[in-house]
Parts: sequence; C-alpha cells; structure tokens
Amino acid sequence: MQVQPRACVYMLAWLFPLLSMWGIETGGLATFALPVFAFVLVPLADMVAGRSPRLPNRDGVQLADWIMRAYVPLALLALAVGVNAADRWNTLEWFGNGLSLGVTAGVGIVVAHELGHRRAAGLRMLSRLMLGTTAYGHFRVEHNRGHHVWVATPYDPATARRNQTYYAFWWQAVSGTLRGAWAQEAARLMKRQLPGWHWRNEVWQNVAITLLLALAARLLGGWSGLGLFALQAVIGFSLLEAVDYIEHYGLMRHRFADGRFERMTAAHSWSANHTVSNWLLFELQRHADHHVRPLVPFSALGDQAESPMLPASYPTMILLALCPPLWYRVMHPRLDRHYEHLATERGMQAV
Repeated sequence: MQVQPRACVYMLAWLFPLLSMWGIETGGLATFALPVFAFVLVPLADMVAGRSPRLPNRDGVQLADWIMRAYVPLALLALAVGVNAADRWNTLEWFGNGLSLGVTAGVGIVVAHELGHRRAAGLRMLSRLMLGTTAYGHFRVEHNRGHHVWVATPYDPATARRNQTYYAFWWQAVSGTLRGAWAQEAARLMKRQLPGWHWRNEVWQNVAITLLLALAARLLGGWSGLGLFALQAVIGFSLLEAVDYIEHYGLMRHRFADGRFERMTAAHSWSANHTVSNWLLFELQRHADHHVRPLVPFSALGDQAESPMLPASYPTMILLALCPPLWYRVMHPRLDRHYEHLATERGMQAV
C-alpha cells in the first residue's frame, strides 16, 4: 500500500476516543475536554483553516480507509475503559464522561454509516458492531434501503420539514427509522416465504448484538457500567439524528401530478466544505456527493455545484439546531434563496 501523506489527516478523528479516555483517567473538569474540543475548538479551527472546495479525488483512499476502520477498536476501547470506571465517578464526572463517550459513539456512527455502504461482509459486520454500541443497528437497514430512496420526500423519516424543530424531528426520525427498518426486513423475508418475526430479520440480529454488548457492560462495570452504556447510546444516536436534521432540512423534491417525485439530485442535500471538521468526520459533510455517489469511498467525495452550502460546519450547526429561533433565523433565508435559484433554473430549462 503506497502511503499518501494527505490521507493521514483523517487520523485526527482518533482524538475523539483518545480524549474520552484521557478525560476518564484524569477526572474532574478534564472529563469535558472532548465536548470542548468538538463544539468549541473545532469550529474555531474551521474559521482559521477556512473552506476547502475541491473536485473528487482518489488520493490515498486505501490508507484513509484503514484509518477509518481503526476508529472502531479505539471507540470500543474507550467505552470499555469508561464502563470499567463508571462506579467511581461523582456527578460532574458522570455528566462529562457520558457526554464525551456519547460524542465518540456519534462519530462512531459516522464510521458505521460509511462501512455499511461497503459490499464486503466483514466491513458490514464491523458497521453493525459499531452501531450496536448505540442500540441503533437498524439504522443501516433503513438508511441504505429507505433513506437513499425516499430522501427529501414525506416518506423519509430522516428528512426534516421546514419549521420542524429538532426536538419534533428527533421522535420522527427515531421511531420512523425503526419502523422503516422493520418494514424493509419483513418485505425481504416475505420474498423468501419467511415471517417478519424470523430470526433472520436483521433488526432482531442487531438487537441481539446490542444486548450482548449491554451484558458485557453489566459484567464489566456493574449497574453503573450498564447505565453508562445506555447514556452514551442515547447521546450517540441523538447526535446522529441532529446530523440528519441538518443534512436535509427543508429540502423537498417536487411531486408531479401523477404522484411521482422528481429525481433526487445534489440540490436536495445541504453540504459543508469546512476543512478541519471534514477531516474529523471522514468527509461526512460532503453529503450531497454521497447521495449522488453512495458507493464512493468517503475520501474521494467532493463538492457538488447544485448543493446548497451550510454557513458553518456540523458542530456549530448542531448547537444552532438546539435553539429553534436561531436555527430558523440562520437557515430560512438560505432555504428561500435556494428555492428561488431552483425556480429560476427550472424556468430557464422550460424556455
């Protein structure tokens, strides 16, 4: 494997589990090191480094892939260290470490999302293991077979409507993703003349993975360890849904009179090309290109001209999403301009 120095920047993502473990071992205010890093220092670094628009490339894809895969054992190690130490924490440390491990798990879902699009069975299993730590294994089923088909339509639980708060969207996405995954698996099994409740239903299999991990947390850390496992899981998948909220907020595909939807394009996903956060999130913010080319490795994603751009990177936008009035003030003018641009383009094409 030829080493491409450019790909080494993705090793910065390892700071999430490493800072989590440092906070656990140090205690006190150090338990908040990772949240401060993620939601304060990273946005500041993005401001300094600026944006990095570029065309898709394949430089260092293989090395970048191995760097991404290494995140999984690091995240599992951080979770094990936390579970083992949970019974010794005070209230402040519980809050700080729980949040830190939740952020680590949230980034772990980013990795699981990428691996879940791969064809190799081993990589898909690694994806399911990572998702199992957040009790969200069904996400891969609904995301691949549901979201990528129905994105930017009323049938997609992971598409936020205009004027919908993150809090209302959270329940829509969490419940809708589970229902969608079950429906997808039941339909698949029906074609094999098997009942939806069969053990081959991947939703059941993913529940089993989570239960085994929860049992391991109970054995390693007692009830405190199990409680920490549950806390970081909820924070982890809540961060995922915050990202889902940001990625498609207010963007809906036109529906024709015959009920068909217009073809999905890059215009139906928000993107961000902020340099540092894209390194840390394995280019997740180049989301429009991912929807256009879902099987392309993350390090080969680029900007799509049709995609509307977010004014800031995901960490900042997540904080804004938690305050609906600020979110609306920032996003609605941009949403209006985007639709005006689309209307102008359609008018020109019609002429």
